[in-house]
Amino acid sequence: MRLSSLVGGHVETVDEKSNLRRAARLMSARQVGSLLVTDDGGILGIITEHDITRAVAEEVDIDHTAIGEWMTDYPQVATGDWTVEQALDEMLEHGFRHMPVVDDDTVAGMVSIKDLVWAQRGTSAGAR
Repeated sequence: MRLSSLVGGHVETVDEKSNLRRAARLMSARQVGSLLVTDDGGILGIITEHDITRAVAEEVDIDHTAIGEWMTDYPQVATGDWTVEQALDEMLEHGFRHMPVVDDDTVAGMVSIKDLVWAQRGTSAGAR
């Protein structure tokens, strides 16, 4: 199965200057575990629930700390022609749980490790 069959929806984005609380609220409201950090449509980074948890554990002021201070710069991306297995291998090898899917310099979607496991099982994540 190709990643192009798993993506195609809206990807939540934030500005690197926004604060961590805004990122946390947006993730909670949209029920997602990561946000792309963009500037003029280009990917600058990714901020994840794990990043926010680490910031809170270090007792940073999430109202006055920019997302750009905690995001992962220029994350690994996949293309829609990658297989589920290729994406899983890449994510497991490098230890991340969310990966943008980009085609022709345009963000096509985001996959999570959970999406990929569900796809391997032949089950839709929405059918749980």
